[in-house]
Amino acid sequence: MDNFKLENFIKADDNINAQDTDLCICINSDGFYFSLIDNSYNLKALGEFKTDLSCGITSVMSKMKNCFNSIDIRLFNFNNIRVIIQASKNVFVPYKLYDNTKTKEYIRSVALLNGSDAVLESVSEKLDAVLVFATKMYQHSGIKILMPKAKFVPQHQVMAEYGFDISKLSSNTAVLYKRGKSFDLIVFKGMQFTFSNSFDYVTESDMVYHILFAFDQLNIDTSEITLLITGDEFSAQEKQILSKYIKDVSFANPMESIRVGCEFDGIDLQKYFLTLVK
Repeated sequence: MDNFKLENFIKADDNINAQDTDLCICINSDGFYFSLIDNSYNLKALGEFKTDLSCGITSVMSKMKNCFNSIDIRLFNFNNIRVIIQASKNVFVPYKLYDNTKTKEYIRSVALLNGSDAVLESVSEKLDAVLVFATKMYQHSGIKILMPKAKFVPQHQVMAEYGFDISKLSSNTAVLYKRGKSFDLIVFKGMQFTFSNSFDYVTESDMVYHILFAFDQLNIDTSEITLLITGDEFSAQEKQILSKYIKDVSFANPMESIRVGCEFDGIDLQKYFLTLVK
């Protein structure tokens, strides 16, 4: 009996050379979604699976393998494999100040840890920083055994690196990634990375309150910042209240550096933002 559900799968063509293609997977609370992008920056495939990954290491491996087998991906010999973790337990440390003997101390400043948390770190050359983050051991270990080449990064790093590129064109820039009733916020003052945090909210007013409070603490006027929104679909009320309080609100463009064929017309590519940013 299958223990997964294929929610969506679109492939541009059947001629995918794995050794010239990057696989990017984003793990969320009830499954994962992924993209395949070749070395010429052509989007080759997008897909999403619903499956429970809150289980043991062996079970995680089996479920991931069965999901990909169902769409005829049986060997993970891709050029690069990137696994994005949607975790709010993370902290940026300037590269020159980073001490790899203190990784757990860094993360304890923002979150409680338990025995199932694995503490990892990822270097961001664009930000000249190390992002220390924690994820559940069973997910991380199961996927790493199945895909030994995989590099793990949290969504905050993907957002911050995207924001860094965009900040070259704007005086102040914020990137807001929505995931259910939570969101992640990255802020740049000019080209200076200044803020990274995650928030839960119930109403649209809660969402805008957290954003405005962050801007106020950073001494940023709402008329002097570009807010780029992405991730899960925003309701009409959410978009309306954001535009009411913030002058410049627009959707992020994860397709800026990749070629997207007509096969993907009608797909909400914002949902796949984290796996499309290069």
